[in-house]
Amino acid sequence: MAKYQKLNTAGKKAFWKENPLNGNIEIKLDDFPSFSMYCENDDTVIKELYWTNWKGWENTSLALWANLLSQIQGGLILDIGSYTGIYAIIAAELNPSSSIYAFDIQEECINRIKKNLSLNDISNVSLKLAACTNTNGTQKFYYYSEEGIISSVAGIVPKKMNNLSKEITSIRLDDFLSESSKEIPLKLLKMDVEGGEQETLKGLASTIVRDKPDMLIEINNSTDLKEVKKLIPKAYNVYDIDEDKLELMRLGFFNKPSKHRNYLFSVKSKKDLGKIFKGQIR
Repeated sequence: MAKYQKLNTAGKKAFWKENPLNGNIEIKLDDFPSFSMYCENDDTVIKELYWTNWKGWENTSLALWANLLSQIQGGLILDIGSYTGIYAIIAAELNPSSSIYAFDIQEECINRIKKNLSLNDISNVSLKLAACTNTNGTQKFYYYSEEGIISSVAGIVPKKMNNLSKEITSIRLDDFLSESSKEIPLKLLKMDVEGGEQETLKGLASTIVRDKPDMLIEINNSTDLKEVKKLIPKAYNVYDIDEDKLELMRLGFFNKPSKHRNYLFSVKSKKDLGKIFKGQIR
C-alpha cells in the first residue's frame, strides 16, 4: 500500500498495466457491507481503492457520505458527476426508500453505472446522461481518450489535457426535479463536476434554499471556493474534508483550505454533525 501510494501518475499507469484488474470486484469499505463493481482495468476509483487496501481514495468523504446517509429516511439523493457510481451505490444500499439520481456527461460512465447497479440488484437509482448547468438545452463538454482508462476529468470547463469535445444535453436541476420528483425534498447530494460547480449550483439554487440539503462538493482549485460560497445560503457552514485523517475542519475567516479537494456544506451545527460523523471535527 505505502509503495503504491508513492507512485506518481505515470508510475500508477505502468503498475496498472502490469497488474490488470478485471471482472466483478468486491468493494470492501470500513463499516459498510461489501458490494460489487465491474472493472476492465479501466476504472480509476476501483484501482485506487483495491491497491491501497480500500483506504486510498476519498476515504473520509466515503465515510462521511455513509454517516450522513444513515440519518436519512426517504427523500431525494443526487450523485452529480457519478463516474462509475460508487456514491450512488452506497446511497442505494443504505437508503432503499430514497429516490436517487445519478448524472454524468459521459455515455461510457452511464453504461458502467448501469452494469454496477445490476450487479448489486439496485432498483432505486435513475440515470441521466446530461450536464447539470444553469441552462436547459445543449452544452459542449471536454474530455480526453486514453486506452484502458475511463476518464474521470471530463467537464464543461476546458482543460489542457482534455483535447476532445462533444455536445451533450444540459439541464437545470431546479427544473428537472420539479418535473420529475414532485416536490420530494432533496436530502443529500455529492457533486464532482470538474470546475463546473458554479453553473451547477446556479441551476439548483431554489432547491437548495428550500430543502437545505447536506452537500459534498469537490472543488479542485481552492481559489474557486470563495465564488462557490457566494452561491450557497449564509446558513451553511463549510468543512474541509481531510482524506488522510478521517477529519473535518470547519473553515472560518482565518482558516485556509488544505491540499484536499472535497468540502462539506451543511446547515447542521458542529455539535449535531459530531453526533453523525464517526471521525473528528475541528
